[in-house]
Amino acid sequence: MAEKRKEDEKKKYELVIQALENLAFGELHITIHNGKIVQINRIEKQRFSV
Repeated sequence: MAEKRKEDEKKKYELVIQALENLAFGELHITIHNGKIVQINRIEKQRFSV
């Protein structure tokens, strides 16, 4: 059971890294409850030159 939890946490960390990749402009919000990641929100902004 503890091994599965470690795998779940590792997957969450990988998702955070994926959310950060290729994010040139935007925000990444990570919600933590009781020391564990429970939600990841990614807001990506597109910038255009005038």
